[in-house]
Amino acid sequence: MLNIKEKEPPNTLNMTIADFLQKEKSASRLLQVLGIPTRGNEQKTLMEVCTARQRNEDEVLKEIERLKKGAEFDYPEGIFSWSPELVIRYLEEEHHNYTSSLIRDAEDYGERAWDVHGTQYPELNQVKWYVQKLKNKLEMHLKFEEQKFFPTVLRLFEMNGETKDGTVQSLKKQAEIIVKDQEEIEYLVGRIRDLTNNFTPPKEACTTFRLLYFTLQKLDEDLEKHHFLEEQYVLSKLKTKLENLLG
Repeated sequence: MLNIKEKEPPNTLNMTIADFLQKEKSASRLLQVLGIPTRGNEQKTLMEVCTARQRNEDEVLKEIERLKKGAEFDYPEGIFSWSPELVIRYLEEEHHNYTSSLIRDAEDYGERAWDVHGTQYPELNQVKWYVQKLKNKLEMHLKFEEQKFFPTVLRLFEMNGETKDGTVQSLKKQAEIIVKDQEEIEYLVGRIRDLTNNFTPPKEACTTFRLLYFTLQKLDEDLEKHHFLEEQYVLSKLKTKLENLLG
């Protein structure tokens, strides 16, 4: 009797570009970010294209898996009808983690890109400086929200109108800090956007260089969502609440 072994599916590197595009929902964008051309290479394996383009196939495979895990982060269904309390819980328990992971990835990719291309592309040194400033500001901002601002806001909404004047005044000052932080963060991201030509890497950029710009673009998009939620569903509701309490 013949011993017929079931054929194992090819790993990602041995898949043709056409098969990879069909299998992975976001494959086209992944390959574009990694600088892997698809047109004219449909019947070649990913490994063959990496070799032809002088890309390290192990690094490409590693970054494909990393990008797949970092799926696009979008608003949960129905969030725009949530109470301020639920929005705050969502921001601190889920959204903040995603934001922190993006800035960590940007710093990681950035260190590697600057080591290799810092001399060739002087603007990377400026990008590095602004990314570090942004990381420091974001870490302070998120920590302030989680440890001070959000808990105080939640207590206020739980008091049903009975609160001390000291709490009201404290929250007004804290809200001013949040707004100032947002303005600083938007400025830093804007400078990075300008320095990277709207997150457009050079045509000859290596994989890490492309991933740095891609991650910074995702961080820009994420912070826009983050600030929108804070402004529309926390700060504006808080302002109304404080105005009612003060008469």
